[in-house]
Amino acid sequence: MRPIGQLETEEQARTFADYLFLRDVETQIEPAKAGGWGIWVVDEERVDESRALLSRFRSMPDAEEFYQASAAAAERRRGEMKEAKEVAKKLKRPGAFPWRMRGGGLTMALLIACVVAGLATELGRNASWTGWLLMSLDKAKEGQVWRLFTPIFLHFSLWHLLFNLLWLQDLGTALEVRIGTGRFAAVVAAVALVSNLAQYETGGAGFGGMSGVVYGVFGYLWIRGKRDFRFGLMISPLTSGLLLVFLALGLFGLLGPTANAAHFSGLLAGLALGWLAARRNAGRA
Repeated sequence: MRPIGQLETEEQARTFADYLFLRDVETQIEPAKAGGWGIWVVDEERVDESRALLSRFRSMPDAEEFYQASAAAAERRRGEMKEAKEVAKKLKRPGAFPWRMRGGGLTMALLIACVVAGLATELGRNASWTGWLLMSLDKAKEGQVWRLFTPIFLHFSLWHLLFNLLWLQDLGTALEVRIGTGRFAAVVAAVALVSNLAQYETGGAGFGGMSGVVYGVFGYLWIRGKRDFRFGLMISPLTSGLLLVFLALGLFGLLGPTANAAHFSGLLAGLALGWLAARRNAGRA
């Protein structure tokens, strides 16, 4: 966030902030120490554009485009508030267990698939079933394409399985309800493919887990919530802190054998997809 200048009165500052709001520029105003009201722009990429608009506002503050900004901004905020309330209703959960949640049909299917795979493979102890889900580029080229994705359903300890189920339940359901099952499926598939390939290239085929997808969904939610104010979902500092702590613990080997390449590549893939979605949404405004 950077300052772009100041105006003499609070009314002028709020009018100009409303004008920038209509142009999808997030701003803050505050009293300046030397008098007047300072204008701050959150997005560094919009600073030069905002300064140019501020110069134009100073030269003709009574122009119709500025004069009508406050009323138009108020109307838009009411619409966004109504939309946010509708989203909040959809995201409200009646209980803490995945089988009691409303919405999130694909997330539910992923949760069930993890549990079924855990039972069938006996958490990796049943070599026969586990072998069918492990990554293998050679066998994928022969037609067993599912191997590019199915490692996400493998878990080798109860703790690992529960950890991923809990995070996927919360983050996955929130994202699926917000962007729709089709787009959510595309995000999951892309992140799964990237994270599985990255882990395979760095550590071979003996890995599994939904963690790469969890970090991908987290990255998508985090960056899009930061860059797309219309998105309506924000990752809390507590959630970010916990996931980053687990990421660091895995990196330093404090959680036992960990698919770090899958975690980091999944996170980067999610960040990239969320950034692209936010940019595309801004372009449609």
